[in-house]
Amino acid sequence: MNAADIRTRFIEFFVARGHLAGEPASLVPAGDPSVLFTSAGMQQYKPYYLGVDTPPATRITTAQRCFRTNDIENVGRTARHLTFFEMLGNFSFGDYFKTEAVDWALELSDELGIDRGRVWVTTFGGDETVPPDDEAVRLWVERGIPEERIIRLGRKDNFWGPVGPTGPCGPCSELYFDMGPEVGCGGPDCAPGCDCDRFLEYWNLVFVQYEMNEEGALAPLPRPSIDTGMGLERIAAVTQGVVTVFETDLFAPLIARGAELAGVDPQGSAAIVRALQTMAEHARGAAFLVMDGVVPSNEGRGYVLRRIIRRAVQQGVAIGIEEPFLARLCAQVVEMMGDAYPALAASRDEIVAAVGEEESRFRRTLQQGMSILDEALRRARDS
Repeated sequence: MNAADIRTRFIEFFVARGHLAGEPASLVPAGDPSVLFTSAGMQQYKPYYLGVDTPPATRITTAQRCFRTNDIENVGRTARHLTFFEMLGNFSFGDYFKTEAVDWALELSDELGIDRGRVWVTTFGGDETVPPDDEAVRLWVERGIPEERIIRLGRKDNFWGPVGPTGPCGPCSELYFDMGPEVGCGGPDCAPGCDCDRFLEYWNLVFVQYEMNEEGALAPLPRPSIDTGMGLERIAAVTQGVVTVFETDLFAPLIARGAELAGVDPQGSAAIVRALQTMAEHARGAAFLVMDGVVPSNEGRGYVLRRIIRRAVQQGVAIGIEEPFLARLCAQVVEMMGDAYPALAASRDEIVAAVGEEESRFRRTLQQGMSILDEALRRARDS
């Protein structure tokens, strides 16, 4: 099942269950100066969770583009870290709660062909201030998930929020797919929560059931809510039977094109694999950032865009690409995703121009640096 089909089926699944298909927000958050980018599917709905605004419906579903800066240096080095990704979500604002969220997560997982025998679940294990989420454990067990495949984790892993210093928050349950022991660390205690690549988290169900005050104390919400997020790239890896997100149809054509431009075997070495994955990932991120109005600069969002463009170019130069290439990869991103995002197709010329100009500028800087280095080495030899 290709990624476009997954995206469509997710939205249709929840529309059939009474959800409004919401419009995805820009990567540049509207009216929220606290963050640089939209980094989660629920971010545009913060006013609804905080009770500031009234939602257009009590049930909404979206396919939301997201960008996170904290994983830039990990891109290309792991099987799953990305800066730009799509988060598929279903949201309940005081409507349904845990039972429906759990039921629908398992039902849609089944429809997508996910082997339930390889699904693991995490729940909040409790701490000194919040009790363990025994209700979630009961729901998963009643629906056939063996208790030995339910892992209880702490607040860092399985407690969400609040959005800001105070407000709604709650425990969460995450669904993991066991990619197999051959891709794991081999440790006897390897399970969801381990840093290795064996267990791939593909869906997070957040149970928004508490209100946190300024002292950090929690009180039950009169109308609990639901916020979920399924990573499209990760679920594509699971349904397409591959080990990394870079082997899915969202990345494979970009990696093949990068290898062609470099004249290298895409599996030739670890350095080549890392370079091609980085180039493909950053091409996607750059294309969508430009689409949403970001331009390269030395500060804020523009600095992030400049950074990923230059990081991609560095990797391309390292594997022998002598001519500008990143704008070509961005144009291919537009071809691949323009049907799902018409604004991306409409922005093609701006994307190609902005990325191409930034790459040319950076290549001139690299060339000047190499000339200075060559001259210094010549003088050292002649002295």
